Amino acid sequence: MFEELLELYKTKAAEVEREQKEAQAMITLIAAIDKISSEMNSKQSDVELLGRLIDQVDRLSKEVADLKSQLKARQARAPTVVASSQEQGAATEGKALDNHAKSLVEIMKERPGRYTTSELVDMLGLNKTTVISVMKRAMEIDPKHVKLTQGKRRKLYLAYVSDEEGQVAQSNPSSDDEDKMRLELMAMT
Repeated sequence: MFEELLELYKTKAAEVEREQKEAQAMITLIAAIDKISSEMNSKQSDVELLGRLIDQVDRLSKEVADLKSQLKARQARAPTVVASSQEQGAATEGKALDNHAKSLVEIMKERPGRYTTSELVDMLGLNKTTVISVMKRAMEIDPKHVKLTQGKRRKLYLAYVSDEEGQVAQSNPSSDDEDKMRLELMAMT
């Protein structure tokens, strides 16, 4: 009987030991899974951090490009043109538009040519709607030299015409086209 009890005790001890080993293996497995999960979460946060960093770099590169175009516009402007808003404090929107238009006429006098709206956006550092208004105002300020034309797909061109070219253009007047252009311009702005 003693041997039977001893045998029963040994089997029970072996069974408890086996259960202990299984429990220890299960704890080790859970710890490994938890470690893998935390590593994956850190990798996920690293990926999200990289994504945010890429977005910030992209935004900064756009800001740098905008600053470069504004710097080019400032360098292209004539140094003699002084904004009246500096002398009088805060200028009204109309005066600012006039100042931009005068600057544009001065730039075009120095570098005559045909400019698209997109080129003027880069040159002046203004948005497209404001540039269209500035183009229209420049044409009103100096109608003898500044000509506004429309190309395909409603693309606008602004050109500076010297006195010699202006005389040739005046020999072929087309007031109907100019009136149509002004109406379309007013509709656009």
